[in-house]
Amino acid sequence: MSDDLFSIKNEFYLGNYQGAINEAQSDDLELSTPNDERDRDIIVYRSYIALGQYDIVQSEIADDAQPALQAVKLLGSYMSSTDKEVKEVAEQTLRVWLGDPATQNNPTVALVAGIIFLEKGELEEAAKVLHQGTTLEMVALQVQVYLRMARVDVAQKSLGMMTNMEDDATLTQMCAAWVNMELGGEKLQDAFYTFQELADKYNETPVLLNGMACCQMHVGKFDEAEKYLLKALSKNATDPHTLQNLVVCAQHTRKTNEVVGRYLNTLTRIAPSCPLLQRRGKAESAFDQHAAHFKATA
Repeated sequence: MSDDLFSIKNEFYLGNYQGAINEAQSDDLELSTPNDERDRDIIVYRSYIALGQYDIVQSEIADDAQPALQAVKLLGSYMSSTDKEVKEVAEQTLRVWLGDPATQNNPTVALVAGIIFLEKGELEEAAKVLHQGTTLEMVALQVQVYLRMARVDVAQKSLGMMTNMEDDATLTQMCAAWVNMELGGEKLQDAFYTFQELADKYNETPVLLNGMACCQMHVGKFDEAEKYLLKALSKNATDPHTLQNLVVCAQHTRKTNEVVGRYLNTLTRIAPSCPLLQRRGKAESAFDQHAAHFKATA
């Protein structure tokens, strides 16, 4: 991999999506192989997806593009739609690819499958499709899946694989911080320092600021956490992770209902299927059912 491509990927992993796009479009960029050019395009289009600019992805990736780029286009279609049928069609297409010998071993297809299954909360499916772990990013997504499963022990094993592959990679350092956050105790400070050092070395991105905020939230320092989150919000006002964490902080710091409502309204508009809103919807539904029961028996 060329140094220029490394820099583009690094910006993407840090959450500086516009920075990744800018570097990929630089006149100074020189890529030596078609594979590097394909990988550049993958990162660029995934960056546009992360920024919510789905139309660019849909219009520029042709239907007869390489499988990796088709998978990215499918990811954009899935993430951009609120239509259940569209999402089901995307998932069915993905399962066909996973069963096709021509595409089932493609790391981008597997990665996209893992992202979509994780988004849906189908953690067992995500873990299954990522099991081979042929790339650093696939193993990094394994770590996220196992942490969502509350299997920090298995996440540590995947982190060990990453360390063996590229121990000094930014992605490895970030995964180590996520694992340390879940381990808690003294490891929380290690996690905070990792996010802080990466921010000092590169740039304060919403991803890193959210990491620092979550470390503060774990020890009950919600006022401190909010400072990092508001800084993240100033960099990206529609980042779902920032908004979800702000809702939690706002409730612990006794913000007004109006403040919480603004965050929730924005979340509902940009990320209606995010975990926080799903949990909130289930809780409200359960409350309504119990309320109806009491009315009926009153």
